[in-house]
Amino acid sequence: MNTMNEARRLQQRLISSFTAVGKGGRIAAAVSGGIDSVAMLLLLLHYCRMKRLQLVVFHVDHALRGASEADRHWVGELASRLGLEFFWRRAGAEDHAGSSRPGSEAWARAFRYRCFAQMLEESGAAIIATGHTADDQAETVLMRMLRGCGVAGAGGIRSRRRLIIDEKPLYLWRPLLNIERQELKQYLGTVGQVWREDETNSSEVYFRNMVRHRIMPVINTAATGAARHFSELAEEIQQLHGMVTRAASMFLQRNRKAAILKVTRVPPSFLRREVIRLWLIEAGLGEIANRRLIGQIDSLWQKKGGGRRVLSGSRVFSRHGDELILTEAAG
Repeated sequence: MNTMNEARRLQQRLISSFTAVGKGGRIAAAVSGGIDSVAMLLLLLHYCRMKRLQLVVFHVDHALRGASEADRHWVGELASRLGLEFFWRRAGAEDHAGSSRPGSEAWARAFRYRCFAQMLEESGAAIIATGHTADDQAETVLMRMLRGCGVAGAGGIRSRRRLIIDEKPLYLWRPLLNIERQELKQYLGTVGQVWREDETNSSEVYFRNMVRHRIMPVINTAATGAARHFSELAEEIQQLHGMVTRAASMFLQRNRKAAILKVTRVPPSFLRREVIRLWLIEAGLGEIANRRLIGQIDSLWQKKGGGRRVLSGSRVFSRHGDELILTEAAG
């Protein structure tokens, strides 16, 4: 009886820590079989009952590990035991062959999102919940800072995100961003629920795993609750960045015309850099909008006159009078 009461109290506390969903409708839980997603599924089951929402289960098999098919069967059996509809996709040879970097994190993410979009249409779900935790947020913020991110990157993972996949909207919700993995492990232990282990999570070949296994333990030893503190800081940075982004968008609307940006005014550094970042994104150059390139273009902005250029691949950024101009490099 005490165990049941403890499980109920822990469950209520964790659900109360969920981030805001921001959108109604049927929810799809993306479940890999690991600690985070399995705990999320059980918590969402109770959450949806309280909110009178429908819940279904999604699973994506990237076909990168020998045990991945067993994971899919395990998740399917868990969904069946919970009385939930189960939808899944598995990568085929054509999915791996169509990528220049099959098996990379970027490929896996792109494939997963395409599968999510297909399963949303098939299931009638409105939003996908993923099991990102405060630990994932801390790791993401650290990784981006170590690689040299700006304010946008330091905001880490957003609790809600809208993507366009194959010309259709995809809504993602990360309910566990304020919850540490150890709390989820405790919850699963209390309710007697097992999970699957992904052997690649222990490999330090991946940068994230190196941060997880070498850096985060030191940080957690130095400061209890560090992951949650990172997550809280990331949320504040997101809010501040949102204010800067709105100001930068207004500046762009008033001063940009096609590939020309008027730079008569010299606003504060953080605003200039955000204007440049948005300009690059609107020009379809979001993938190269890194800190180094933004800094080089910002240098053009600050120094009046002409004749100076910044080259990035096939693109040239130059200054002529009070205008920054984006052109294609001569063949």
